[in-house]
Amino acid sequence: MNQFKLPFSIEHPSKKDFVLAKCYEEKRECYKLTIPAQKQLEEAIYIKLKPTANDLDLKLVIELGEGSSATIIEDWSNEVKSPTIHFEQHIKCQANSNLKYIVLNCSSQKTEMTEKRTSDVASDAKCHIYTYHFGSKKLDSQLTQTASGRNAEINTDIIAKSATDQDLSFNCEHEYAEKQGAGEVGMKGIAQDKAMLSFDGMVNIKQTGGGSAGYLKQETLNLSPNTTVRAVPGLKIDTNDVKAGHSAAVRNLNDEDLYYFGARGIKKEMAKKLLITGFLGKELKKIKEHKTAYETIRKLI
Repeated sequence: MNQFKLPFSIEHPSKKDFVLAKCYEEKRECYKLTIPAQKQLEEAIYIKLKPTANDLDLKLVIELGEGSSATIIEDWSNEVKSPTIHFEQHIKCQANSNLKYIVLNCSSQKTEMTEKRTSDVASDAKCHIYTYHFGSKKLDSQLTQTASGRNAEINTDIIAKSATDQDLSFNCEHEYAEKQGAGEVGMKGIAQDKAMLSFDGMVNIKQTGGGSAGYLKQETLNLSPNTTVRAVPGLKIDTNDVKAGHSAAVRNLNDEDLYYFGARGIKKEMAKKLLITGFLGKELKKIKEHKTAYETIRKLI
């Protein structure tokens, strides 16, 4: 791996299993991590953003060669105290590759962050992105996955917890540009105190995407009457012979819930914690095999 100053560290048992390069796009620093063709990585690559109090402008490109597979964990710890963060990422999965990408955002709640994530998934390739957002004072997140090849599979899970006066906004789109694509978007959030939480989701099946199946599900657990919660699901279908659907639901904490817990000697704050744990339990299990990521998120809920 080339040696140069990085705004992040990379942990993996063998750094010979991937290539990291620094380049410039439109006078902007860009880092590209490439997994060679047919390389099967059993251990996860751990990308950890370094502690900083400076503004951060970063672009990261991830490319999986044909037939390769990898798990990558991207960690924004609470030591990332940048006043503003502008982050852009592009993932490219070549044919028959398989990527599991996990984002842990626990950055300072004084940070204002904008992020734009995109993926391009080729024929018979799979890309599953999990984003767990618990940090930032204000977040504007845009994520677009494109099934650009036949039989491509794209999945996205967005999990967010917004508290105090946080303002978290997510926009996620799945685009099916070729035949027999498949995938699901899951957007799951918790809002409490005076926080704002917004989910916009879209399943977009192009005219060339016949035979594709795309689904979108939005769920929010609202723990306070002072929050602002928004959930907008959408479908755009330009062809026939497809399967598609969407749903959105907001559950509010009510007096009956509190009475149920109170009757069993459980105080209000503990009741909220139990509700959060139950609400996010399934999402946590999805990354349980990755101990560091799992423990980081478990402690935050």
